[in-house]
Amino acid sequence: MKIALIGAGAIGCLLATRLSDAGASVTLLARGIPLDTIRRDGISLVTPRNRVLRSFPTVTDDPLEPGPQDVVFLCVKAYALRGVIDSLHPLLGPDTIVVPVVNGIPWWYPYSQPAPLADQPLTSVDPGSVLWRTVAPERIVGVATYVAVENHGPGRIRHINDQRFVFGDIAGRNRPQVKELVDLFGRAGFAARATDRIRDEIWIKLWGNLAFNPLSVLTSATLGTLCNDPGTRGVGRTMMLEAQAVAERLGVQFSITADERIAMAATVGDFKTSMLQDYEAGNRLELEAIIGSVIELAERVSVDVPTLRSVLALTDLRARTRTYSPGVAA
Repeated sequence: MKIALIGAGAIGCLLATRLSDAGASVTLLARGIPLDTIRRDGISLVTPRNRVLRSFPTVTDDPLEPGPQDVVFLCVKAYALRGVIDSLHPLLGPDTIVVPVVNGIPWWYPYSQPAPLADQPLTSVDPGSVLWRTVAPERIVGVATYVAVENHGPGRIRHINDQRFVFGDIAGRNRPQVKELVDLFGRAGFAARATDRIRDEIWIKLWGNLAFNPLSVLTSATLGTLCNDPGTRGVGRTMMLEAQAVAERLGVQFSITADERIAMAATVGDFKTSMLQDYEAGNRLELEAIIGSVIELAERVSVDVPTLRSVLALTDLRARTRTYSPGVAA
């Protein structure tokens, strides 16, 4: 299977290493310092069992070089997706599928859904409907990812915990490519499965992110602390229940309770959420995809989400007013 990964962050490097080991022909598209570093030194991955794996995938900044692929994974932050569209198109053949590995509500979510979604793009995650108009939804396979990975610099990552992937066609079609992905990820050592209700899985993943990612920025606490402290656990649970009310209005079925989802997150332990890692690195936060999208959906279905609105406002202000000492994030 020919696979291109757009984005050389923690997830892109993890997949490049593990899928290459599973026998896939992998090309990693990167730019700038990550490109130069991975070309020179390869990727260094520390596994949950503290084994160090090295890989030297094909890496390029030229999307014309690899040619059409079987699968293209978009491994960039949700807000950066529009910036990689030009890199995507040269990789597409007649049967290429596109798998956006993104946090939050993805831009494709309203596709083939009844009112009030009804193929109406979400401005919070796709301003101007750029992604909606340029990436054919027939190509897209959705995925919910449960992977805790720390980025320790270009091409240097640490896989902390969890390695589950749930794949599903976004229109519920029975597509052979979904099974092929599940088989490939299984050979790579991941726990992978398919579903015909990918939106349910998106919400279960989002459930933890929308609560504890922003709370981690507000408190600088790790995931385990946030889940086990009575105060932050209570705030997070309230946020999750507000989101659940929105999702259920959209036909989503939750297979677990909020408390079970919090317990699942707590097993990750003292891990800095991806949003806290971005905050400390001075990067933009994925607030629009993780919380803003849920608030936009809440407005469509007329559900009040006061806690989500308050936490979004607080986290956004903290991000916009952060200051730094030399080499240290405030």
